[in-house]
Amino acid sequence: MSLAGRYRLVCVAAGLAAAWLPFLLHGPVPEKLDRVRINGALAVWGWYVARMLIGVVVASTTWPHPWWLRGGLFGALVMLPSAIFSAATPGCGPDCAAMNVSTGALVGLLAAGAAWLATGRDHA
Repeated sequence: MSLAGRYRLVCVAAGLAAAWLPFLLHGPVPEKLDRVRINGALAVWGWYVARMLIGVVVASTTWPHPWWLRGGLFGALVMLPSAIFSAATPGCGPDCAAMNVSTGALVGLLAAGAAWLATGRDHA
């Protein structure tokens, strides 16, 4: 496997693993969505899937060049739509939105950092 292919693989795998860290820290909480008559157990998968896609997005991009900037930026951007939904959810609001964007940036940073450590490359 080429070094670029290895970079992508490590980035995606690390992103998938790191995507579950926010679950341990802040949710999302299905009960908050149940209160507004939304199937919370199903709806929270929107947040999980978005987090699991962070490593894929970071592995697929080359701009900005520094891995730490790209990882944080795209992690935050991928979580932005979910964060907007969180901000509109009663019992959640701006604090939940900020937490989702922040932990998205962290997941992106961890994915890009793991790929950089494993391959020594900034991008594929």
